[in-house]
Amino acid sequence: MKLAFNSLLVFIFLLVSVTVSAQGSLRRAQNQYERGEYYEALEYYKDLMDNDFSFEIEDRIKIAHCYYQLNNIDEAFSTFMEIEEHLSGYDLFVYASATHRFGFYEGAIDLYQRARPQNPSLQSQIDELIRSCEWALENDEFLSNVRVNPSSINTYGQSFGIQYYGNGVVYSSASPDDIGRARDKQGRNFLSLYYSDVVNDEIQNTRLFSKNLVFPYHVGAISFTSDNKTMYYTRTVRVRGGGSMNKIFSVKFDGNDWVDEREVPFNSDEFDNAHPAVSPDDKYLYFVSNRPGGFGGTDLWRVERLPNRNYGSPTNLGPRVNTFGDERYPFVSKSNELYFSSDGHSGFGGLDLFKAQYLNGIWGNTINMMRPFNSDKDDFGYVINPNDAHKGFLSTNRQGDGMEDVIFYVQYLEQDNEVVEKEKEPDIVTVTPEPEVLPIARPKPSPEPELIVEPEPTPAPEVIPETVVEETKVDLSIFPDSFRSIVTSSFNGNALEGAEIVLSDAFTGNIIANTTSTSNGRFTLRIPDEYRLEGQEFEISVSKNEFNTRKVVAQIMDLNEIASVGFSLSPIFKEADLNEISGLTIPYIGEEITAQGFKLLDKVAAYLISNPKVVVKLNGHTDARGNRMNNLTTSQKVAEKAEAYLLSKGVPDDNLIPRGYGERYLENRCRRGKLCSDAEHLKNRRIEVVIWRFLE
Repeated sequence: MKLAFNSLLVFIFLLVSVTVSAQGSLRRAQNQYERGEYYEALEYYKDLMDNDFSFEIEDRIKIAHCYYQLNNIDEAFSTFMEIEEHLSGYDLFVYASATHRFGFYEGAIDLYQRARPQNPSLQSQIDELIRSCEWALENDEFLSNVRVNPSSINTYGQSFGIQYYGNGVVYSSASPDDIGRARDKQGRNFLSLYYSDVVNDEIQNTRLFSKNLVFPYHVGAISFTSDNKTMYYTRTVRVRGGGSMNKIFSVKFDGNDWVDEREVPFNSDEFDNAHPAVSPDDKYLYFVSNRPGGFGGTDLWRVERLPNRNYGSPTNLGPRVNTFGDERYPFVSKSNELYFSSDGHSGFGGLDLFKAQYLNGIWGNTINMMRPFNSDKDDFGYVINPNDAHKGFLSTNRQGDGMEDVIFYVQYLEQDNEVVEKEKEPDIVTVTPEPEVLPIARPKPSPEPELIVEPEPTPAPEVIPETVVEETKVDLSIFPDSFRSIVTSSFNGNALEGAEIVLSDAFTGNIIANTTSTSNGRFTLRIPDEYRLEGQEFEISVSKNEFNTRKVVAQIMDLNEIASVGFSLSPIFKEADLNEISGLTIPYIGEEITAQGFKLLDKVAAYLISNPKVVVKLNGHTDARGNRMNNLTTSQKVAEKAEAYLLSKGVPDDNLIPRGYGERYLENRCRRGKLCSDAEHLKNRRIEVVIWRFLE
């Protein structure tokens, strides 16, 4: 009896200790949130999630805001959606914004309209955002003459843009050696400047740009004068009071290194100045600032560059360029066109790339650069190759969950056609008469013309050079050279470390590359050049102990789309019933669940009523036909119909989470542009039952 009593005391002590520890972590999470330290707050919240802590609605709202502030829009949208009925005021507005940036424009319009009367100070901004959603619904088309694909430049999570310099490029990047070192408020490593050679459009020989330009905090967003002797850049600088500001600095090249750093005189400790861009004629310096006198968040400004590193007064570029939102990353081309990013003009969500013209002394005629330059996520930092205006780079976080910036390679396809057309004719001329071959034949001893003609059969078969030329014209840059994505658990959405990812040739079965996911669930696989081919198909296998393996077959040009979605693995539960329920597929046709689907839902209802602590997600999916936004709406409707049916059977509301994904997660190869039968398309129209968590 005494032993049992002592065991009970130990149990109570441990229970109290765990509860006290959890409450301490919760207080720390709340304190960090109030200080605006969203990364630190989310880390504490995640620790609590891992221990199945039951959060109040107020903290669930804070978790959603953390994801939003850290630019993880997918998770922000997911978290807000689960607590939608509890949202009001500014929280509802942020949920609308997350829905907008997620790409669900119709849903965002509805949420903006609901949020409008509850946010009087934001009503004009909300009206603009509604117009932006309406514009996106009407302009969901891709430019067919542009290729935008990931480059091999690795910035390790964050990008402040890229610039051409000499025979290569300069850009900001963290170092792989920085893991575990100091981080910024978003949990990212501080960035330094790196240089890479560009050889035949391939990135090679990456190294530190200058030891003189290594600083304790971020440095980036650079620009050079036309002679490459002066460079401007942005640095994060600590100011009085413990805060920090972005400031612009310049340095000179002395023939050996960059020296004589100077702060531009229009910097301030009261507001940011960043993202400098020198005009092609070196006359003006464009930059970004949230200084007084602007139209919204950060605006585009410019100053005249004067001798001896002096400057004129800053001038705002005006309301045809600047908006209520943020304008960033200016770049002026040789044809005097201004490229920049904005989340205030009508676009697809987040930062979009825009182009403006200088007409009659005013910057205006601002137009969206459309897809594929732009995506639902942030797209920024577009620069043009000074030697070939058909090529360039841009930065984007369109891959995965949006937490990492990646530098993409840009190419207009007309250039390819023109180059092939122009070079093909001279090749034919030089192969047939071949002026260089004839002088070799003429010095021969025999003067007879027949002897000169005799060698002609030798150059005649020189179809070989023609073939070689055509092969070298294949531009590998239009194909991705790597595959980067993330692996998560379908049970709780947590990142999975140690998952094995294998990339194989779908035709031969040969393994091309393999790796394992890191602590944040991320992975990168390099694609060898011999597999960067038109029509190349891959099989991607993702596996981990105690989880069900996922396999996907995809063509090379579909890899970016698949990477942006990521891989969600369902756990193998110890209870056989859980495994049977998790992964059930409920079929539907049109927007109606089939008779077979209702029978399966009856099975789900019986299980949930018997196991009231199990929470399931009802994930609605469609095929990739018709309007994308209509598909997202349809998937949400059918998921809610499944929920309504289960509720009618007596399943508590707390046990069900309906969620529509549209055409994001396809079961087979039937992506847009692929020829498939109706039966193949219908396999993608389904509602998946996924075990999400357990109630306490």
